[in-house]
Amino acid sequence: MRASNLAFIAAILAAVATLVFPILFGSAPDLGAAPMAAGFKTPILALEFARSADELTFLQGDSAAGLRAFLVHTQSLDRFFPLAYAGMAALFFLALGLRRPGRWLAWAALAVAVVTIGADWAENAVLNRLLAEISAGDAPRAGLLAALHGHTWIKWGLIGLYAALFSVLMWQDKRRLLAIPSIIAALAIGATWLSGSNGQVAEIMSTLLIPFMLTFPLAAVLYLRDKSAPSPTDASQHHEREETP
Repeated sequence: MRASNLAFIAAILAAVATLVFPILFGSAPDLGAAPMAAGFKTPILALEFARSADELTFLQGDSAAGLRAFLVHTQSLDRFFPLAYAGMAALFFLALGLRRPGRWLAWAALAVAVVTIGADWAENAVLNRLLAEISAGDAPRAGLLAALHGHTWIKWGLIGLYAALFSVLMWQDKRRLLAIPSIIAALAIGATWLSGSNGQVAEIMSTLLIPFMLTFPLAAVLYLRDKSAPSPTDASQHHEREETP
Protein backbone atom coordinates (compact mmCIF):
# COMPACT_ATOMS: atom_id res chain seq x y z
CA MET A 1 0.00 0.00 0.00
CA ARG A 2 1.25 3.48 -0.89
CA ALA A 3 2.53 5.60 1.98
CA SER A 4 0.05 8.36 1.10
CA ASN A 5 -2.85 5.95 1.44
CA LEU A 6 -1.63 4.83 4.85
CA ALA A 7 -1.52 8.49 5.91
CA PHE A 8 -5.08 9.04 4.64
CA ILE A 9 -6.25 6.01 6.65
CA ALA A 10 -4.45 7.31 9.73
CA ALA A 11 -6.18 10.68 9.25
CA ILE A 12 -9.56 8.91 9.23
CA LEU A 13 -8.68 7.11 12.47
CA ALA A 14 -7.63 10.42 14.02
CA ALA A 15 -10.99 11.85 12.93
CA VAL A 16 -12.76 9.07 14.80
CA ALA A 17 -10.72 9.91 17.89
CA THR A 18 -11.62 13.59 17.45
CA LEU A 19 -15.32 12.68 17.49
CA VAL A 20 -14.88 10.58 20.64
CA PHE A 21 -13.41 13.39 22.73
CA PRO A 22 -16.62 15.48 23.05
CA ILE A 23 -18.29 12.37 24.47
CA LEU A 24 -15.45 11.94 26.97
CA PHE A 25 -15.64 15.61 27.94
CA GLY A 26 -19.29 15.25 28.88
CA SER A 27 -21.78 18.04 29.52
CA ALA A 28 -21.05 21.01 31.72
CA PRO A 29 -22.99 21.23 34.99
CA ASP A 30 -25.16 24.20 35.89
CA LEU A 31 -23.48 27.54 36.25
CA GLY A 32 -22.80 29.10 39.60
CA ALA A 33 -24.37 32.32 40.84
CA ALA A 34 -22.64 34.54 38.25
CA PRO A 35 -23.41 34.35 34.51
CA MET A 36 -20.81 33.99 31.80
CA ALA A 37 -19.75 36.99 29.75
CA ALA A 38 -22.39 38.23 27.32
CA GLY A 39 -22.99 35.92 24.38
CA PHE A 40 -21.18 32.85 25.73
CA LYS A 41 -23.02 29.57 26.22
CA THR A 42 -20.01 27.24 26.46
CA PRO A 43 -17.91 27.51 29.65
CA ILE A 44 -14.62 26.48 28.05
CA LEU A 45 -15.01 29.17 25.37
CA ALA A 46 -15.90 31.77 28.00
CA LEU A 47 -12.73 30.76 29.85
CA GLU A 48 -10.48 30.74 26.77
CA PHE A 49 -11.63 34.14 25.54
CA ALA A 50 -11.82 35.88 28.91
CA ARG A 51 -10.23 39.33 28.76
CA SER A 52 -10.65 40.43 32.38
CA ALA A 53 -11.14 38.99 35.85
CA ASP A 54 -14.76 40.16 35.75
CA GLU A 55 -15.43 37.77 32.87
CA LEU A 56 -14.35 34.84 35.07
CA THR A 57 -16.67 35.49 38.01
CA PHE A 58 -18.87 32.63 36.77
CA LEU A 59 -16.10 30.28 37.96
CA GLN A 60 -15.70 31.78 41.42
CA GLY A 61 -17.38 30.87 44.68
CA ASP A 62 -18.72 27.65 46.20
CA SER A 63 -21.68 27.54 43.82
CA ALA A 64 -19.27 27.12 40.87
CA ALA A 65 -17.28 24.26 42.45
CA GLY A 66 -18.94 21.67 40.20
CA LEU A 67 -18.21 23.71 37.08
CA ARG A 68 -14.57 24.18 38.08
CA ALA A 69 -14.25 20.43 38.65
CA PHE A 70 -15.76 19.78 35.23
CA LEU A 71 -13.27 22.14 33.56
CA VAL A 72 -10.36 20.55 35.42
CA HIS A 73 -11.56 17.16 34.13
CA THR A 74 -11.89 18.58 30.62
CA GLN A 75 -8.39 20.01 30.79
CA SER A 76 -6.95 16.66 31.87
CA LEU A 77 -8.35 15.11 28.68
CA ASP A 78 -7.49 18.11 26.54
CA ARG A 79 -3.82 17.18 26.78
CA PHE A 80 -4.60 14.53 24.18
CA PHE A 81 -7.28 16.30 22.13
CA PRO A 82 -4.77 18.32 20.02
CA LEU A 83 -3.13 15.07 18.98
CA ALA A 84 -6.50 14.02 17.58
CA TYR A 85 -7.86 17.11 15.81
CA ALA A 86 -4.56 18.73 14.75
CA GLY A 87 -2.98 15.30 14.23
CA MET A 88 -5.85 14.48 11.87
CA ALA A 89 -5.05 17.59 9.84
CA ALA A 90 -1.31 16.89 9.91
CA LEU A 91 -1.79 13.32 8.67
CA PHE A 92 -4.08 14.50 5.88
CA PHE A 93 -1.58 17.11 4.71
CA LEU A 94 1.18 14.51 4.97
CA ALA A 95 -0.82 12.24 2.67
CA LEU A 96 -1.22 15.03 0.12
CA GLY A 97 2.48 15.80 0.31
CA LEU A 98 3.45 12.15 -0.14
CA ARG A 99 1.16 11.78 -3.09
CA ARG A 100 2.99 14.65 -4.81
CA PRO A 101 6.31 15.29 -2.98
CA GLY A 102 6.93 18.61 -4.72
CA ARG A 103 3.70 20.10 -3.45
CA TRP A 104 5.12 22.64 -1.02
CA LEU A 105 1.72 23.98 0.09
CA ALA A 106 0.78 20.60 1.58
CA TRP A 107 4.07 20.47 3.49
CA ALA A 108 3.55 24.02 4.75
CA ALA A 109 0.06 23.11 5.97
CA LEU A 110 1.52 20.02 7.66
CA ALA A 111 3.99 22.21 9.56
CA VAL A 112 1.22 24.59 10.67
CA ALA A 113 -0.92 21.68 11.93
CA VAL A 114 1.99 20.22 13.92
CA VAL A 115 2.78 23.60 15.50
CA THR A 116 -0.91 23.88 16.47
CA ILE A 117 -0.46 20.90 18.80
CA GLY A 118 2.23 22.72 20.76
CA ALA A 119 0.20 25.95 20.75
CA ASP A 120 -2.79 24.14 22.24
CA TRP A 121 -0.61 22.61 24.94
CA ALA A 122 0.81 26.05 25.78
CA GLU A 123 -2.71 27.45 26.09
CA ASN A 124 -3.70 24.52 28.32
CA ALA A 125 -0.79 25.25 30.66
CA VAL A 126 -2.10 28.79 31.20
CA LEU A 127 -5.69 27.59 31.60
CA ASN A 128 -4.60 25.07 34.24
CA ARG A 129 -2.82 27.81 36.22
CA LEU A 130 -5.89 30.04 36.03
CA LEU A 131 -8.18 27.27 37.22
CA ALA A 132 -5.80 26.48 40.09
CA GLU A 133 -5.78 30.13 41.19
CA ILE A 134 -9.56 30.44 41.01
CA SER A 135 -10.05 27.16 42.86
CA ALA A 136 -7.75 28.45 45.62
CA GLY A 137 -9.98 31.52 45.97
CA ASP A 138 -7.52 33.93 44.38
CA ALA A 139 -8.45 36.55 41.80
CA PRO A 140 -7.07 35.83 38.32
CA ARG A 141 -3.90 37.82 37.74
CA ALA A 142 -3.79 40.33 34.90
CA GLY A 143 -0.50 38.89 33.62
CA LEU A 144 -1.99 35.40 33.43
CA LEU A 145 -5.03 36.70 31.57
CA ALA A 146 -2.77 38.50 29.10
CA ALA A 147 -0.79 35.28 28.58
CA LEU A 148 -4.04 33.39 28.04
CA HIS A 149 -5.17 35.90 25.42
CA GLY A 150 -1.89 35.52 23.54
CA HIS A 151 -1.74 31.73 23.64
CA THR A 152 -5.42 31.35 22.80
CA TRP A 153 -5.11 33.47 19.68
CA ILE A 154 -1.90 31.81 18.58
CA LYS A 155 -3.76 28.49 18.66
CA TRP A 156 -6.87 29.77 16.90
CA GLY A 157 -4.79 31.70 14.39
CA LEU A 158 -2.92 28.54 13.44
CA ILE A 159 -6.19 26.62 13.06
CA GLY A 160 -7.50 29.39 10.83
CA LEU A 161 -4.30 29.30 8.78
CA TYR A 162 -4.37 25.57 8.09
CA ALA A 163 -8.11 25.84 7.36
CA ALA A 164 -7.29 28.43 4.68
CA LEU A 165 -4.48 26.26 3.30
CA PHE A 166 -6.83 23.27 3.20
CA SER A 167 -9.31 25.28 1.13
CA VAL A 168 -6.58 26.27 -1.34
CA LEU A 169 -5.42 22.67 -1.68
CA MET A 170 -8.96 21.44 -2.31
CA TRP A 171 -9.50 24.19 -4.87
CA GLN A 172 -6.32 23.21 -6.68
CA ASP A 173 -7.44 19.58 -6.79
CA LYS A 174 -10.84 20.50 -8.26
CA ARG A 175 -12.62 19.39 -5.08
CA ARG A 176 -14.14 22.80 -4.59
CA LEU A 177 -17.16 21.79 -2.52
CA LEU A 178 -14.70 20.52 0.10
CA ALA A 179 -13.08 23.96 0.18
CA ILE A 180 -16.27 25.67 1.36
CA PRO A 181 -16.40 24.52 5.04
CA SER A 182 -12.73 25.29 5.54
CA ILE A 183 -12.82 28.81 4.15
CA ILE A 184 -15.95 29.53 6.19
CA ALA A 185 -14.14 28.28 9.31
CA ALA A 186 -11.11 30.45 8.55
CA LEU A 187 -13.32 33.50 8.03
CA ALA A 188 -15.23 32.77 11.24
CA ILE A 189 -11.98 32.67 13.22
CA GLY A 190 -10.96 35.97 11.65
CA ALA A 191 -14.36 37.47 12.49
CA THR A 192 -13.99 36.39 16.12
CA TRP A 193 -10.62 38.13 16.29
CA LEU A 194 -12.00 41.30 14.73
CA SER A 195 -14.98 41.23 17.12
CA GLY A 196 -12.66 41.37 20.13
CA SER A 197 -13.55 37.81 21.17
CA ASN A 198 -17.27 38.58 21.26
CA GLY A 199 -19.20 35.73 22.86
CA GLN A 200 -21.86 35.36 20.20
CA VAL A 201 -19.33 35.41 17.39
CA ALA A 202 -17.08 32.92 19.20
CA GLU A 203 -19.99 30.51 19.69
CA ILE A 204 -20.89 30.72 16.00
CA MET A 205 -17.24 30.15 15.10
CA SER A 206 -17.12 27.05 17.30
CA THR A 207 -20.19 25.63 15.55
CA LEU A 208 -18.78 26.34 12.09
CA LEU A 209 -15.62 24.40 12.94
CA ILE A 210 -17.61 21.16 13.13
CA PRO A 211 -18.29 20.78 9.37
CA PHE A 212 -14.70 21.85 8.68
CA MET A 213 -13.30 19.11 10.91
CA LEU A 214 -15.63 16.56 9.33
CA THR A 215 -14.30 17.52 5.91
CA PHE A 216 -10.95 15.86 6.64
CA PRO A 217 -12.21 12.24 6.87
CA LEU A 218 -14.60 12.84 3.96
CA ALA A 219 -11.78 14.17 1.81
CA ALA A 220 -9.50 11.30 2.87
CA VAL A 221 -12.12 8.75 1.77
CA LEU A 222 -12.52 10.48 -1.58
CA TYR A 223 -8.75 10.52 -2.17
CA LEU A 224 -8.53 6.85 -1.26
CA ARG A 225 -11.29 5.97 -3.71
CA ASP A 226 -9.56 8.03 -6.39
CA LYS A 227 -6.08 6.75 -5.57
CA SER A 228 -5.31 5.60 -9.08
CA ALA A 229 -6.37 8.82 -10.80
CA PRO A 230 -3.62 11.35 -11.52
CA SER A 231 -4.03 14.91 -10.33
CA PRO A 232 -4.95 17.59 -12.91
CA THR A 233 -1.36 18.86 -12.85
CA ASP A 234 0.11 15.37 -13.23
CA ALA A 235 -2.28 14.59 -16.09
CA SER A 236 -1.32 17.72 -18.03
CA GLN A 237 2.38 17.01 -17.55
CA HIS A 238 1.92 13.43 -18.74
CA HIS A 239 0.04 14.68 -21.81
CA GLU A 240 2.83 17.14 -22.60
CA ARG A 241 5.44 14.37 -22.40
CA GLU A 242 3.46 12.24 -24.84
CA GLU A 243 3.32 15.08 -27.36
CA THR A 244 7.03 15.84 -27.08
CA PRO A 245 8.91 14.24 -30.05
